[in-house]
Amino acid sequence: MKKICLIFGLTLVGYLLLGIAPAARGFIALEQTDSVQFNLLIRKIDKRHWTIGYRYSAECPPEERQNGKQLEEAITTALRTWLQPLREMQPARPITDDFRYQLQPDFNGDRFSDPAGRKAVDTRITFECRQGRSTTSVGQASPPDIYMRRGTRITPPLVSTLTHELGHAFGLGDTYLHDIFVSTGGLKQTVGTQPPSMMCGLGISEDDRKGILWLYKRFHEGLPLEDCFFPDYVFEESPRGCIPKYPFIFEVKHRRSWNHIDYKYVMVMLDEDPQLDVNTQDEGGFTALHYAVMYEQKGVVARLLARKDIKPFLRDERGRSALALAREAKLDRLIALLLKHPLTLPVHPAGSLTTTWGSLKVTR
Repeated sequence: MKKICLIFGLTLVGYLLLGIAPAARGFIALEQTDSVQFNLLIRKIDKRHWTIGYRYSAECPPEERQNGKQLEEAITTALRTWLQPLREMQPARPITDDFRYQLQPDFNGDRFSDPAGRKAVDTRITFECRQGRSTTSVGQASPPDIYMRRGTRITPPLVSTLTHELGHAFGLGDTYLHDIFVSTGGLKQTVGTQPPSMMCGLGISEDDRKGILWLYKRFHEGLPLEDCFFPDYVFEESPRGCIPKYPFIFEVKHRRSWNHIDYKYVMVMLDEDPQLDVNTQDEGGFTALHYAVMYEQKGVVARLLARKDIKPFLRDERGRSALALAREAKLDRLIALLLKHPLTLPVHPAGSLTTTWGSLKVTR
């Protein structure tokens, strides 16, 4: 699965058709209206057990059908990946953890040939013995129907794709974009890019966890569609979804995920957006510089410090500057880098002007 992928609009017409939609970053849920209710796994999290149907495509050779138990284990792992955040949020509530598997007749290429088999389970997964784009169909009358086109061998790409598609079965939408750029605030190339996340096939991130928790709030606690619940997200009318309130901080935070680190788009944002406020502070008072120090990203720290508008003396809600964080973690290289920053003139609470060096030395 590509690092930056296509975003698909999900529209109910018996099942979901996939088509290019406007840009969206962060988690986005399927649109819900009073007249249309999707049959999603998020609605069934308190069932005593789930029945999972799976099948092979008719052209799968015998050697591709010998690992049924391994496929069942992979499905269980993927389901628990999405259910775990719900267990942590609601420890007193029983969350489904009993998965029973049903091997169904081969898939003959006609998606509408076995409606009874699909309706008999909570979700169905078809493993086709070919490579291609995997898809998930979600409708009103039938449970989610997943078509896996990664073969049947248990590999990291198969498990990642399986988890991604099951995210759709719960109700999450794709949260990424490629080659469709919308310029806002001078941003030329980065609106719509999604840092590594499972809904971009690159490992579970904080964004994914917040997405699945939002779905719980939406379907089990009646959270309005326009309420993103998390203070660092804001609602975007089109497409309907929740996007990061602080896009640049979001990029810096989420570019480290799973075993993958790529700060390309952090650098692009610094290069391409002349109106970018690098001193924005999130709900905890952290700036992008704070996070760059926390994640020990010397290159990002250096680029931020090279900006004329950077304010390295800003403090989080606990009164810590980026230098204080570096000193707490004993990051000698970053400490040296921060102390080399050109002098600025922050104002002390007493009203006197001082140098950045003097301020940081006093407020460490």
